[in-house]
Amino acid sequence: MSTRALFAITARQLRRPGCSFRIATPATTVASGSLCSRQPLLIPTASSNLFSQQQCRGYGSSKKGAKKGKGGSKKGKEDDEDSGPVEMTLDLDKMTEQMEHSVGRFAEELQAVRAGRASPAILNGVRVVLKGGSASLPDLAMIAVKDAQNLIVIPNSPDTQRPIETSIRSAGLGLNPRIEKDAIIVPVPKSTKESREKLLKSLGAMAENARVHVRKNRQDAMKRLKADSKDNMTPDEVKAWEKDIQTVTDKYTGRIEDQLKAKQREIERT
Repeated sequence: MSTRALFAITARQLRRPGCSFRIATPATTVASGSLCSRQPLLIPTASSNLFSQQQCRGYGSSKKGAKKGKGGSKKGKEDDEDSGPVEMTLDLDKMTEQMEHSVGRFAEELQAVRAGRASPAILNGVRVVLKGGSASLPDLAMIAVKDAQNLIVIPNSPDTQRPIETSIRSAGLGLNPRIEKDAIIVPVPKSTKESREKLLKSLGAMAENARVHVRKNRQDAMKRLKADSKDNMTPDEVKAWEKDIQTVTDKYTGRIEDQLKAKQREIERT
């Protein structure tokens, strides 16, 4: 067996995220009656992300490539074997990034859910309608806690005070702000059994929306894997990729459940 074949790195190792290499020198061996020189080898490790930007797969020669040339010449086979890795359309890093975005957005939505206590996060999602467009409330004013049941909003410009007050009132948060001198006071009603039930119901809908986005990311990845599998990918390799996709999906659906349960406990205690 040649040195090249003996120390070949499988296509599976090359394609997996987190694959890197270290330099190693094989022991001197005897081949064809002569001593083989000590040549450095690339040995894969699991400490880096070599293909984090672009995942590739390196398969054996395709049947189409083997037919090139009369009688499948040796040159044609060698050219096909050295054609290099085939780029995959499946990108686990991109799928992970999309799921991270969905879970992060869900976490922001949870912060805006009030639970009978004054919190500046309640107003983070308010859009203030101005002449010529709209802007986020945190960009136009300072929001702070005045006391346990009241928020105080101080506009950066006096001209935006009335639009801010109107936008908070019409934001669908059940809040009734009032203007006091240069500030806006926003009373936060105490939690009741009825209000808690409504909040818990809305939390369930928000969580399901986040799950739907994660599932869509998974479905897209599976479709790309199916397309990639047509290029000489073995059944074992397909199963391995499916397992990787499901592992990432389970991770992010689990985070959604954890965040939902934590918010539910917070509301039930108020």
